[in-house]
Amino acid sequence: MPLMLTNTLTRAMEPLTPSDVARIRFYSCGPTVYDDQHIGNFRSFLAADVLRRFLESELCEVSARDGTVHRGPRTVVHVMNITDVGHMTDDGDPDGGGEDKMIEGGRRIKEAKKSGRLPEGVDLDPANPWDIAGFFRDRFLEDARRLGLKVALEASSDPTLMPRATDSVPGMIRVIERLVERGHAYVAGNAVYFDVTTLPHYGKLSGNTLDHLREGEGGRVTNTTQQDKRHPADFLLWKHDEAHLMKWESPWGVGYPGWHIECTAMAFERLVRAEGLEIDLFEDGAPLIDIHSGGEDN
Repeated sequence: MPLMLTNTLTRAMEPLTPSDVARIRFYSCGPTVYDDQHIGNFRSFLAADVLRRFLESELCEVSARDGTVHRGPRTVVHVMNITDVGHMTDDGDPDGGGEDKMIEGGRRIKEAKKSGRLPEGVDLDPANPWDIAGFFRDRFLEDARRLGLKVALEASSDPTLMPRATDSVPGMIRVIERLVERGHAYVAGNAVYFDVTTLPHYGKLSGNTLDHLREGEGGRVTNTTQQDKRHPADFLLWKHDEAHLMKWESPWGVGYPGWHIECTAMAFERLVRAEGLEIDLFEDGAPLIDIHSGGEDN
């Protein structure tokens, strides 16, 4: 019997039908490295690893698109990102409200330094978000490898399997440019937004509609910019902010990407662009279905 998985779009159990039954392309959302990952975080990562291992095994049968059933073993190209910029504390907000979680991580490091709780030999600058991200990223990878996560073990020799958001900003800019060119994104004040009204089916993944999607309350956007949005559910792709500690040059000024474009760009670059075919399987957390995963689905 072929493997059956719950399809978030249809809310039904359906057979997995990859574009190539011998090579499955699998993307799962990884950690935001502003703190150590806890057992709840690793539950998600381990679940993805178990699914990946079963897909690779001789026991796993999957359906081809012509209806035939194929037994393993097979190759699974598993990519898991590492978010080290742009994930704000109010991540459910279309405008990415609050502050960057790297700043929050800096305060945590500062408190740890004062209380002497940093590991021996570690000397970090709490004001340097690059140092903060690197510290927690390395601790996550150490834990992931000790737990035997295959994607983390493979990334030791192929880092593209665990792309970092800070290394992937040029790809994010290319995706945003393409969206603007095709009329799916626009500039409003000091920000670039995705225009949800250009996709009539937007929100279908969460079972929502454009009329029901809640209005953004982003702390990073002025009232004037908020009023310039074409629809209150339009979400942030790029923020022009020269004062931000982590910033890059872009066609829209110096600034940084919105969290909701990051996985889209990294998944596209490593799986679609590099592999030449679509992504077969996408795993994420249920709270992220509305905006984060919903944007990727489109």
